Amino acid sequence: MATFVIPFRVNGKTRLGDERLAQAMLADVQEATGKAILVDGPGGQGTALAAALADLSGPVTIVNSDLPCVTATELGELTAAAPALVAAEDGTTNALALRDAGDFEALYGEGSAARFEARLGATMLDLPGLRDDVDTWDDLERVRGRLGKHTRAYLA
Repeated sequence: MATFVIPFRVNGKTRLGDERLAQAMLADVQEATGKAILVDGPGGQGTALAAALADLSGPVTIVNSDLPCVTATELGELTAAAPALVAAEDGTTNALALRDAGDFEALYGEGSAARFEARLGATMLDLPGLRDDVDTWDDLERVRGRLGKHTRAYLA
């Protein structure tokens, strides 16, 4: 069974400028993962994940916190396909499944999905709940009909 890890800047600013919305989206991701490790730390997402994963072994699935449409079924598909990933429309990485935590390298940033795919020999999957991240209010409107219950409740 894979360990789920969610990078989330607990005291950081959100791109949307709404900390409560960020918490609601995180709650939707946490609900889909079941039990998950929340990762925060200095130096950005890659550095924080590398530090957290250094103490883990076995399969790991990393899921960004701005994916309020994610489902447990999609997470199961991603995890079963490890090494696998789901890219955002902009080519960054929204979710990553590894056979072992030791396989992780901090390759995040512009074009990271292609780097993870090449370095890990990962399968690129197209799972809408993992693909459609929410970085802007326009993104939120685009996926409004598929939002998880926590984000829907916050917006109501």
